[in-house]
Amino acid sequence: MVQEPENAAAVAPARGRGRPPRLSREQIMDAAVALVYAGPAVPLTVKRVAEAVGSAPMALYRYFPDRDDLLHAVADRIAADMHYDPPDGSTWQDKLRAWMLASMEHLRPYPQLLPYIASTRQPAWLPSFVMLTEVLAPLGLDDEDLALAVALIGTTVVGQANLAARRTPADEMVDIMQEALSAAGAEHRARVGAVLTRLPQAFERLYAVVIDTTIAAVEELAGTGTRATGPATPLFAPLTPLSAESPLSPLFSSPGA
Repeated sequence: MVQEPENAAAVAPARGRGRPPRLSREQIMDAAVALVYAGPAVPLTVKRVAEAVGSAPMALYRYFPDRDDLLHAVADRIAADMHYDPPDGSTWQDKLRAWMLASMEHLRPYPQLLPYIASTRQPAWLPSFVMLTEVLAPLGLDDEDLALAVALIGTTVVGQANLAARRTPADEMVDIMQEALSAAGAEHRARVGAVLTRLPQAFERLYAVVIDTTIAAVEELAGTGTRATGPATPLFAPLTPLSAESPLSPLFSSPGA
């Protein structure tokens, strides 16, 4: 379950007459985290954060040179706050699955900060890095394979959170696809129609499948102890491009093509 930031209900201190309240970098970040949590789709601006801490926007620039620096700092705070205590007596697979689920729930309320979380230059991910190395310790991976496993897990979680935050809602996508499909031939409708109606359920199951696939990849890495050194083997055969005349072509063509 996603926990509300402790200070979410009290980010605006009372402002009386006289000298403005003394600010701190931590106080500003507390207010910013609470604002993003309360309004995930509302852009986080220096003006909004300044109002939340009862200060003028220019005062915040003493602590953060610009808005981008503020967003990076808030993203680092969110990443560093990703705490997880694995259950005792469970397998490494169960611990990893629980960590990936908890991490997704932790990141989900902050969609506008996910690009900054992914591109951090600070050691904000160190607690998670340590946790993952402890969870995977029973596998006996060498340092290079352990680094690969941790990179795979971390990028999978952040990537899936980013995708989930920006993906068109499944029901809306179904409507868009069905409208395009209505102009397609009977063969396309017969082949794709039933699959489209199941997209919402597929997206609900997607992350669980991604977790299972990630665990299987780590198991394979531990079982072989080898890394691919040659060209990667494609998992799927190349798809036959749609013809320009196909009603479905606009849905799958590259922008500007």
